[in-house]
Amino acid sequence: MLDRIRAVVRGFRNRNRLGADMDDEMRFHIDQCRQDLIRKGMPPDEARWQARRAFGNLSQTQEQARKAKGLPVFDELIRNTAYAVRQLKRAPGFAAAVIMTLALCIGVNTAVFSVIDAVMLRRLPYPQPERLFDVVREFPSGAITSQDGFAWEGLKDGNSYTVAAIGGILGVNLAAGNRAFYVHQQRVSAHYFSVLGIPMAQGREFDLAEDRDGGPDAVVLSYPIWKRFFNADPSIVGRTILLRGSPFLVVGVSSASFIPQEEVDLWTPLRPSTKGEGGGTNYQIMLRLKPGVTVAETQAEVQSRGAAVFEARKSSEPIHVRMSIAQFDKTDQAGLRERLLILWAAVGVVLVIGCVNIAALMLARGATRRREMGTRIALGGGMGPLIRQLTTESVVLGLMGGAAGLALGFAVIQALHRWIAEYGVWQDLRLDSTVLLATLALTLVVSIACGLAPAIQAARVDVRATLLEGGSRGVAGGGSHWLRRTLVLAEVALSLVLLVGAGLLIRTLLHLENLTPGFDGTNVLAASASLQDARYADTKNINRLFRDTTQTMEKIPGVQGAAVALHLPYQRWLNSGVNVRSGTDSQDREVGTSMNYVTPEYFSVLRIPLRDGRLFTDQDSSSSAPVVVVNETFARKFLNGHLSGYLVGKDASRQIIGIVADVQQQPGLQRSGPLTPEPVVYFPATQFPTAWFQMAHTWYSPSWIVRSAGAPNEELSRGIEQAIASSDPMLPVAEFRSLIDERNSALSSQRSNAWLLGFMAALALALAMVGVYGIVANSVVERTREFGIRMALGSSIGGVIRDAVAPGVILAALGAVLGGGLAAVSVTVLKGLLYGVQPMDPLTFVLMSVALIGVSAIASLLPALSLIRLEASSVLRQD
Repeated sequence: MLDRIRAVVRGFRNRNRLGADMDDEMRFHIDQCRQDLIRKGMPPDEARWQARRAFGNLSQTQEQARKAKGLPVFDELIRNTAYAVRQLKRAPGFAAAVIMTLALCIGVNTAVFSVIDAVMLRRLPYPQPERLFDVVREFPSGAITSQDGFAWEGLKDGNSYTVAAIGGILGVNLAAGNRAFYVHQQRVSAHYFSVLGIPMAQGREFDLAEDRDGGPDAVVLSYPIWKRFFNADPSIVGRTILLRGSPFLVVGVSSASFIPQEEVDLWTPLRPSTKGEGGGTNYQIMLRLKPGVTVAETQAEVQSRGAAVFEARKSSEPIHVRMSIAQFDKTDQAGLRERLLILWAAVGVVLVIGCVNIAALMLARGATRRREMGTRIALGGGMGPLIRQLTTESVVLGLMGGAAGLALGFAVIQALHRWIAEYGVWQDLRLDSTVLLATLALTLVVSIACGLAPAIQAARVDVRATLLEGGSRGVAGGGSHWLRRTLVLAEVALSLVLLVGAGLLIRTLLHLENLTPGFDGTNVLAASASLQDARYADTKNINRLFRDTTQTMEKIPGVQGAAVALHLPYQRWLNSGVNVRSGTDSQDREVGTSMNYVTPEYFSVLRIPLRDGRLFTDQDSSSSAPVVVVNETFARKFLNGHLSGYLVGKDASRQIIGIVADVQQQPGLQRSGPLTPEPVVYFPATQFPTAWFQMAHTWYSPSWIVRSAGAPNEELSRGIEQAIASSDPMLPVAEFRSLIDERNSALSSQRSNAWLLGFMAALALALAMVGVYGIVANSVVERTREFGIRMALGSSIGGVIRDAVAPGVILAALGAVLGGGLAAVSVTVLKGLLYGVQPMDPLTFVLMSVALIGVSAIASLLPALSLIRLEASSVLRQD
């Protein structure tokens, strides 16, 4: 067996030489036989003829010799592959069309699968990730990972697991040398690194003493920050650094191999508790099973402890809510998973359309080769070898298309990096072994599937009828018309499904972008900075900073006004419960509202219209009567639309002095869409309590807002930065953003959805139009004689072209009807992504159907226009 394999390999390397050696050997045997016959007295010419006859069929003998020298399967594969390459060289247009179609389909599928692999399939880069779990609250509608201090107290002393809590990521100020830098801080509990299974490069992680109220301030540096700011100096461990304006003891440096789930520069103790911010749903609790413990044991313990938590806090949660655990890597990036599955389904539809298109192309090519197939069968070739030959041609095409698809997929992956980064995806996208194997498998499946159509067609060849065909009748292969048209009908219908989905998402994006903003963001630039800093722990210092910096900014040439606010439009705002007493109510009413502190110039800088009452002035100081301004939504929902009432608090009652227009913001109180006007209370920064400042600055960084006479530029940015530095040289600017940037950020998900599905729909439409073009082009070729005769008998060129175009338009119309039904069923999966438009929006269905038929008409018209050059006399002279 080994010798035979070696022989095949040698034959593959030098097949021409092997054939030449066989020819020489056979000629030698024939010549020996001829000489023997001549010695017996036979004439030379007759001896030559008898020797050839006695030796038999040379080709068959060579075939038997090759089988004896090698493995028949491998040998046949080599011959079929060589023949397939020769056939493709003879039809470069067909080969290019198939390879390009395959490259597009396989390329986008490869790219999307790489994202699926990174987010949903690939193992986390932590030791034994299968033993890592998130604690979740299970509702009938789904599970959430947000937990609070009560859950932490109930779960922290588990018997079957070790547990850690994770807080949010915040921007803070880090002093290194004589400069301050804006860095990303994440707060985590003790055991965070050990639960993940991550060793420390230097030092240790937080201990329990540091992770409790009143504990010493400590910090763990990330490996990149340690190298960047501290030159990888191991002696930094045990020393203090200035973080958030206070000294923090460096207790450790994370491992160089540690890949956090989000961009993090350093970690500080979370100190979870039932008081303060921990009373809300602000924690993520993760756990690792102890050695020898099963998932079922831990699940039972978490559920039992969770029930005790709900009972102890007398929670108002419905009784069907329970605490549970879920695989750590399965609960991450839940918002992206839904979109990924929709995108994967979309590229799957594109792949099906591509396969259908390729099958139609191969059927058309198979029709042109009917005489070849019939001749091969008539000469003794069996159906098995013929089908294997056609399948080999498909696989050769598939491998070429797969290679091109890999190159295209690599390029698409680079574009997808930015998209998934918007969802906080931290995994690396790459063409690893899993993706490569999946691409190879996809290529082979698609190749074989697409090759079945011509193989089945070849199996049904009527040898006698095929050999009797001649002229133009042999081109068509009329028996395959119904199959090819059915395939084109299917791809047109599937393309309409994607077109309708893309249309709905595009209409959603247009609706959101055209919402009334409630302000004028033209020529406005905002700069944010972190005030979670010990130097700004009281109202007096904060307002001095605001006053000094805005006065300096107003002196910058071209600046028309400057203000400071905790939040900008299009952002998600701080929300809380407040007690409202309107003029018509006798009792206070607790309501939920968004809150924003602002300096008096905020409304004029953003040009937010005043609807009733007055705005803040410099006279609304810390020593004057407490006041607030509310927006129209607040007044409508809680004040019956009138300017009257108070916010009643423990410290003071604040009079509502004005009503301003609504501005668009990301919802925090309700899930009504990515942008919506929520009830808002504006506080003058001078009257915002110190405790509220500290709480707000824990989660948010305020913004300096500057309106200029012209478009913002680098000179304005430098002026803002210098104005802040003149008041506090150790207060770095985190980032500069325009209000357009804010809107784009708020709608980034919707924009990505529309672009991605729109791209898939356009690709599907292009592939479908290639199919329509092919059907009409083939029909024109088949009916050329008919059209010539009709023109000779007096038919107009317009009527002939109209009849030639009709099959494509009819197919498109039927596809629109079928596709409309499929779309009506399919678009329900987009319901959670649509705002301002319904899934069964009639306008979208009609517009996409009309567009599909219109483009199909154009694709049909292009090959039909070739009839303009048709001469009836030349057609009649044929045959």
